[in-house]
Amino acid sequence: MIQRIQTLFLLGVLILMTLMFFFPLAELIVSAKISYSFIYKGIPSLEEGEPMLFKAYPIAILLLVIVLNVLVTIFSYKKRMRQIRLTVFNIFCMLGVVGLVYYNVNSQLEPMQVIANYSIINAFPLVSVVLSYLAIRNIGKDEAMIRSMDRIR
Repeated sequence: MIQRIQTLFLLGVLILMTLMFFFPLAELIVSAKISYSFIYKGIPSLEEGEPMLFKAYPIAILLLVIVLNVLVTIFSYKKRMRQIRLTVFNIFCMLGVVGLVYYNVNSQLEPMQVIANYSIINAFPLVSVVLSYLAIRNIGKDEAMIRSMDRIR
């Protein structure tokens, strides 16, 4: 399982997408001293015990779906066609995460009158799309090799 190159690509996707849970996706700057961090759940308030200023649960749900889908994809290595389908679904979900992050951050710019400073973490889904594409190519090569071996018998 681990010795296959597509599994390493999928592990890279898993690591990159998991890191999005731990780092802020954007920083919303109000003034020189006040700034808010946009994390995967939304914008938390600056004071403890206060409710969140903005909730972005669709991003959190989509990130969780992606991580779980990658885990299922890695462990279904015997069913290559299912792996390809799940990886294609994951690519669409990762593009959806990018769109949702930019939409949610930009929707808060005017009401809060802030300036958005996006993090490099936002590039992780795009890098994951490339890794997923490479995984699909290698899964397809494995499938073609298995089918050619079946013809020989």
